[in-house]
Amino acid sequence: MLKKLKNLFSKEDIKSLLQFVYLSLIINLLIEILNRSSLLEALKHVFTNPLVFLYNTLIVLLTFSVAFLVKRRFFVTIIVSIVWIGFAITNAVLLVFRVTPFTAVDLSLMDEAIPMINLYLAKWQIVLIFVAVIVVVIAVVLLFLFAPKFKQRVARIRNAVLIALLFGSILLFTSLGISTNVLAKNFGNLADAYKDYGFVYCFTNSLVNTGIDKPKDYSEQKMEELAEETLTTPPEIEEDNKQTPNIIMIQLESLYDVTLMNDYTYSEDPLPNYHALQEKYSHGFLDVPSVGAGTANTEFEIISGMNLDFFGPGEYPYKTILKEKTCESIAFDLKELDYSTHAIHNNDGTFYGRNQVFSNLGFDTFTSIEYMHNVELNPMGWAKDNVLIEEIMKTLRSTKEQDFIYTISVQGHGKYPGSENDFSVQDSTTLSSSSQTLGAAELAQREYTLTEGYTPSAGAITVDGIAEDKRCAFEYYVNQIHEMDTFIGNLIDELEKIDEDVVLVFYGDHLPSLGINATDLANGNIYQNSYVIWDNMNLPKIDMDMEAYQITASILKRLNIDNGYVTKLHQNKINADNYLEELNLLQYDMLYGDQAIFNGTSPYIATNLHMGIDEIEINGIRSASDGMYIKGENFTEYSKVFLNDTEIETTYVDEKTLLISTTTLNSGDSIKVGQKGDDKAILSYTEPYTFQ
Repeated sequence: MLKKLKNLFSKEDIKSLLQFVYLSLIINLLIEILNRSSLLEALKHVFTNPLVFLYNTLIVLLTFSVAFLVKRRFFVTIIVSIVWIGFAITNAVLLVFRVTPFTAVDLSLMDEAIPMINLYLAKWQIVLIFVAVIVVVIAVVLLFLFAPKFKQRVARIRNAVLIALLFGSILLFTSLGISTNVLAKNFGNLADAYKDYGFVYCFTNSLVNTGIDKPKDYSEQKMEELAEETLTTPPEIEEDNKQTPNIIMIQLESLYDVTLMNDYTYSEDPLPNYHALQEKYSHGFLDVPSVGAGTANTEFEIISGMNLDFFGPGEYPYKTILKEKTCESIAFDLKELDYSTHAIHNNDGTFYGRNQVFSNLGFDTFTSIEYMHNVELNPMGWAKDNVLIEEIMKTLRSTKEQDFIYTISVQGHGKYPGSENDFSVQDSTTLSSSSQTLGAAELAQREYTLTEGYTPSAGAITVDGIAEDKRCAFEYYVNQIHEMDTFIGNLIDELEKIDEDVVLVFYGDHLPSLGINATDLANGNIYQNSYVIWDNMNLPKIDMDMEAYQITASILKRLNIDNGYVTKLHQNKINADNYLEELNLLQYDMLYGDQAIFNGTSPYIATNLHMGIDEIEINGIRSASDGMYIKGENFTEYSKVFLNDTEIETTYVDEKTLLISTTTLNSGDSIKVGQKGDDKAILSYTEPYTFQ
């Protein structure tokens, strides 16, 4: 037997195999050290969960095994090693800024993350990364050209069979691990899963496990039974009894009630308006799906009423299924009652692909920062939330019918400054000066005095009981949410002036990325965030905690509205034993199944999403010595002129005027204005204006 094995495998083959095994063990250990930011914690994982560690090592070995199919074994080995170590370093860096580990979905967010890198990393760090990438690329090229090749004949068929056997073994071990609870397929807490089951397995799982798995009892008959038995409208809810006020939901970026932090005291209440609302109106906690990041996933649960736990680990439905399919949502449900539906966000319109996804969620309009005027920026360069007041009021004035307005704020966004040197160079006055570089004198005049040790200016809220190394970031955050609280009060003041019924919901999307642990909180849960519901209709005060995906159904129930199957399920079956099983069935059927609940065809048709409320238009051109003045309506800082479909240098003058440098236009030239985001994407164009 041994003789046959010797004939089958050369000494070089056996030597290479052993080297790959040792290398896989080393790479996996290094990955776990970075995953836990501790050598001791990684070794503890190895000895307390040896089967999990060895299983992860097998996955690494599988990726190395492709080298057995080529002569450039050394080159392939280096490439695979670079990829794994690169992933591990990326994970370690991300965990500095958020709780959620690195998943495969993050790769699809790279186009959105890169433009914001300057907000999270210092210039020297960005330069270092750039240099490192160049060095790695050069090294890879040199390795490809000069690295030694395997000198013996490559037995590709034999090696392919062995790789297939290794792959099959991993599948078998995966099945056994899941069935014996050594592993898990779906993760309730992604951060804990990466610690319990290892980075390699969890990342690989996020790569292949996307969407919603088909439930075992899923069938057309089952969906028909579900529709008939549990998703029918109760007789007491008739059309005439449904209340249809304006419904406004405000998702407050990273807003958390910091008075729930243990051992911290504040020079004044950071959230006086929010706390006053809690005393008088319905409020409670929402269990949200993420911490420190993942705004779009909280947003998805709120708008759709769907439970993110049924999707793949770390998945963003905005970046997967919702790019191609419509989905039941509160917007679609309210359109059945003749609501106009709107989304507002004081940040880039393309972020998380909202300019595409909101069409599939039933919104009629989407106003992003590219369509806003008089935008103020905070010291870290994020738009302040006070700009949202005029946008909300403008939206209400734009229609005769009742409105559903979903608003996403951004002022509280991280990164939070760890020291005075971390502040952005962007002006905190207006967007038009955002490109200015400020010196020390200008920085000192900001709302926060940027001196050594971070000394807040007079009037800023200070925090006692906090470690000095955390003070700068936390006090900056506290003063930002204090401004957001002022926005809350000012918005309500404006809404009280109109003669229309309004239900207004405030909630935070997730905790800030400030390294907060459950033991730091009075409520003991980093996935809980508070909400409060203001109204001018004298609705009863009902305080209750719930999941994020339940709140829209809860609000609609108070208004006797039950449109939509998901809404009906939450309202009628929330206390049933099979509530989550039926929700899983509904979600799978609507997004991945046969849509049997709709008799095979979804009633939800993607809307023709209109960007902005005010129509941007050109109504004339005036020649001058310094160029051509484009006259029109509702131009913004993001308006760019296109001459015969070619962008030309544009200077924003005011809402009615743009200046282009050219002094010559020909009869028949076509001019249009496009709203161009920071990521260079054009969100919309005006109707072409023909020069005569």
